[in-house]
Amino acid sequence: MIRFILRVTLVVCLLFSVVLLLVRTQPYDAGEHRQRFLQDKCSAACFVGIQPGMTTVEEALERLANSKWTSDIDNRTVNNVSGYISWKWSDQKPVWISASREGEIWATQKQVVQIMIYGDLQLGDIRLALGMPDQEDIDKTQDRVNHLYSLYTASYAQAGLMIQTWQPCNVIEPLRRPVILTYVMSANPKMFPAHDALTDLYHTCAFH
Repeated sequence: MIRFILRVTLVVCLLFSVVLLLVRTQPYDAGEHRQRFLQDKCSAACFVGIQPGMTTVEEALERLANSKWTSDIDNRTVNNVSGYISWKWSDQKPVWISASREGEIWATQKQVVQIMIYGDLQLGDIRLALGMPDQEDIDKTQDRVNHLYSLYTASYAQAGLMIQTWQPCNVIEPLRRPVILTYVMSANPKMFPAHDALTDLYHTCAFH
């Protein structure tokens, strides 16, 4: 009986090892991930053809309505001039977008200035696709029961993309945390001098 159990355990371990090996040997297509943010038809990061600083509110509403990813679009701008637009996600949305939170667009002077999307992507996926950011920043905060967290923000100025992720101070693998994607207007990377870095996370949390 003991030999039988040992054989079954060995077979299970071997199968598990084979699965892990197959997963690790799958090629990582950074270009595919990059295409999610930097599309050929846009000069910087854009979402369904909507680019901050380039797309009007009316154009954004039309493109959201024509997208198979979105549903229940709620236009709360004032006469399509300033305000925000939100929407829910359809069952045809891509897997890298989280369905648990609505998408948002902020506008001013008839023009889109910001798009916010909660992603199911991990921070490590962003690093592989876009490389190191122009600037990193870490802000410390705490919840109602005094658990310490850090809000990590990475800015890709020229791409017009800001990545944020909440990091518990005791996090072991920060690159595996889900991200919030904010599309903003493209800027000169020189406007974003070096500040913090992800490696400063533990040091930031240590002082409270």
